[in-house]
Amino acid sequence: MWFLAALLGWAVGGALNVLADDLPPNQNGERGAIRPPHCHHCGLWFGAAHWLALFHWMTGGRCERCGAKRRRRSLWVEVFSAVLFAGLWFWAQADVGRFYAAATVSSIFLLITIIDIEHRLILWRVVWVSAIVLLIIGLVSPERGWQKTLLGAVVGYGLVFGLFLLGQGYMWLVARWRGQPLEEIAFGGGDVNLAGLIGLALGWSGVLIALFVGILAGGLFSLGYIVVQLARGQYNPHSAIPYGPFLVLGAMFVYLFGRAVLAPWAAPTP
Repeated sequence: MWFLAALLGWAVGGALNVLADDLPPNQNGERGAIRPPHCHHCGLWFGAAHWLALFHWMTGGRCERCGAKRRRRSLWVEVFSAVLFAGLWFWAQADVGRFYAAATVSSIFLLITIIDIEHRLILWRVVWVSAIVLLIIGLVSPERGWQKTLLGAVVGYGLVFGLFLLGQGYMWLVARWRGQPLEEIAFGGGDVNLAGLIGLALGWSGVLIALFVGILAGGLFSLGYIVVQLARGQYNPHSAIPYGPFLVLGAMFVYLFGRAVLAPWAAPTP
């Protein structure tokens, strides 16, 4: 069965590639329609045999019209998604409902991560659809129910909204000092929405740990990035690193392993 889970993950990875290609606005800020897999250079639709990047790369992975190479991201997302779904099957211990819930949550966060890395955006239409799906999963979950699910969304959104306000204040102070505005900050409005989604997926207790893990991971990465940039003589103290992928990392850590990690702390004392 794990092999079927991997095949499903492969297909889902292909679908996520299509959404990641077509959902973000273009350079003119216009939102296009969702199309079949196509060349990112000339727009030619790939034949059905090449919809999945793995098959396309086996035959060269180039556009038949302009010769442009297909994005490597398409291949890596398919491979990662296939491996992820196979791992989720073992994690779920053959519980089909648990597997599909985890696969859905993982797919949502993977799509958000891809778009955030490539475009520095967490799209509203992805957020709203994801919120509905995660709310339904939370409502039918015997472990959480509607109260913990909705409270998780409020806690996650509220905490990161507070960080967002602090970031806005920092931007204002630095802009006054420099005499010119900052273009980006670490926590944007999209990260606030993402924190709300994480709360829906984990409940209020899970979202607290997920945000802590995500912010810690982002801070450690930022520290390493600063060291590398200083060594290269390219350090910019006002450059911003997207925190969305790190928040997702914290969320998935808690979703998959939170119960095992917290069990010793939750055990009653003798």
